[in-house]
Amino acid sequence: MRGQKLFNELVKGNGIEHPGRKGRNNSLIKKRNDCLIARYFYYCYFKNKCYEEVIRLLISEFFLSAPTILNIIQENTDQVIFLKQKSPTLYYFTHRWEHMKW
Repeated sequence: MRGQKLFNELVKGNGIEHPGRKGRNNSLIKKRNDCLIARYFYYCYFKNKCYEEVIRLLISEFFLSAPTILNIIQENTDQVIFLKQKSPTLYYFTHRWEHMKW
């Protein structure tokens, strides 16, 4: 009968189990965004690519839409400014994100 499973779980004392949090993992999103900002800076600073080409490259690398990438860059302008002030060498990028080709 409809609702019997819920009734049995409550009566048996097991209670209703709450499944683990579903959806996006915030720490993984932060790591992705950090890497995306680093790639953005790399293409602009080291490769001297034009803005449109950089966005096209980021779309193909991160499988995100252009508006999403633009939002991520806009939300992390402080990180871009920090990278510009720090002016890291290529060594910084190759050792922080070893899995990517710099």
